[in-house]
Amino acid sequence: MINLQLIFYTEDTPLDYFNAGKTYSFPRPETCLHPDCRIPIPPRPYGYYIRNVISINFNERIMIRRYLCPRCGHTFSYLPSFCLPYYQYTLALIWANLICQVFNIVSFLKSLMASVDWQRQHLQFYRRRFKSNLNFIQVVLRHLMPEVKLPDEIEEKEKAKRVLNIAISGFNTIQAFSTRFFSQCNSSFMAHL
Repeated sequence: MINLQLIFYTEDTPLDYFNAGKTYSFPRPETCLHPDCRIPIPPRPYGYYIRNVISINFNERIMIRRYLCPRCGHTFSYLPSFCLPYYQYTLALIWANLICQVFNIVSFLKSLMASVDWQRQHLQFYRRRFKSNLNFIQVVLRHLMPEVKLPDEIEEKEKAKRVLNIAISGFNTIQAFSTRFFSQCNSSFMAHL
């Protein structure tokens, strides 16, 4: 059995989501979302699983809704847009870290490190992952925003700044960017390639 993870956009905070628990208004798919099936029969709820979420002033385990297709037997789950697959720190924290490191905003980065007890190695991991994914991110951005001029062959740090600026200016929120990015390629911009 394959479990697909999908991201749904929400403006709720991790605390709002956590407090709602099983009463949260989870998305209700009308068809199977597995690419080999997609029959027009609504998958049935198939329980929950728990995952860690860490943000500023929030460190809890939240429930993720799972669904099962009655025809093909595949399961899939919906992550709220403040999460990234396989990361326990929230998207907002990871994004703030990237902005601080790429644009060299040292004072805010130090306060961020202190508020969530991050180690320097952890922060460097996010920066290295983002930079190693820059070409992939640009390819997806070309599909999402064909009118935007993306950086050509330039130094990596400058390319990272330009790509971050495009994502900041081209989308209302980082969650909108991340959700649309995931919908376009079924992968997170921070995924291991």
